[in-house]
Amino acid sequence: MTPGYRATLVICATAVALSVMARPAQAQRGRGGDQPAAQPQLPPKWKGAATVKGKVTDESGKAIAGARVTFVFAEINSGFFAVTKKNGEFEAEDLKTGEWRVQIDAPNFVVARQTLTVAAKNPPLAVVVKRDNSPELLTRADALFKEGKTAEARTEYLTVLGAHPELTAINRAVAFTYGREKNHPEALKYLDAALAANPNDATLLQLAAASAMEVSDYPRAMAYLGRIDEAAQADPDAMVNAAMNLLNRRRSAEAATVLTRVIARFPAGADAFFYRGYASMQANRAPDAKADLEQYLKLAPPGAPLVAQAREMLSRIP
Repeated sequence: MTPGYRATLVICATAVALSVMARPAQAQRGRGGDQPAAQPQLPPKWKGAATVKGKVTDESGKAIAGARVTFVFAEINSGFFAVTKKNGEFEAEDLKTGEWRVQIDAPNFVVARQTLTVAAKNPPLAVVVKRDNSPELLTRADALFKEGKTAEARTEYLTVLGAHPELTAINRAVAFTYGREKNHPEALKYLDAALAANPNDATLLQLAAASAMEVSDYPRAMAYLGRIDEAAQADPDAMVNAAMNLLNRRRSAEAATVLTRVIARFPAGADAFFYRGYASMQANRAPDAKADLEQYLKLAPPGAPLVAQAREMLSRIP
């Protein structure tokens, strides 16, 4: 299994809104007389008199040069950033006192975040960043999953997800591990997390619907299937398979609902008519079953696998 994200891991720092002031117009004298005087440029609302100094190192104490240290004043969700020197040190000046969020981004290291209360005088800030071994962990996790070592693979995936929650595709990989173990409640939890970032992913919706059926939560399964845009489907197979899953659980009404959508999108697809006819037989609606089974026989090639069964079913309808 290869999760849907790039093999090379790229850490993207959270964008920080900066206070950008318009450049004041210069006062001019011309034929029309004096122009209005420019408005004075106001300082950013996070600007104050405090200073924070610090140093960024790795776990062995080695200085990290070129790390980006972002300061965001919590009250207005705005701020600025500083960059560490060769010795790992940085200095942030003119901070307003109060609560700040600090984020440190350095290539090949896990993003570090912390909350800082800035006072008039502040002790030096020491930040230790951990080396990012996520690419190796993901490679190992994929290999473990392929070897059938599901629990071990999940441990590696969750380690990366803990360090990089922005890599939402890992939720899908974790869900696969739980699905293989038939732990569908946990699979659904991670499928929902993956869908939060990709709400229109048809494959994720189909997987979530299947897991919901496994725990007999049919309203939830139908909700997932209802979110699938059948107009974007290239063929009817996935939706027909979902309907068959419902039929196997004797959920004929839900299956018929799904198949009606399939037929509207793929009116020339024979199998959907057969299975909707089967659903009608399950629900003791013989006239509806007859109409669909006859339509199936019109559309299906003579040697199609379901032809004999369709004829047998029709023979039992008065």
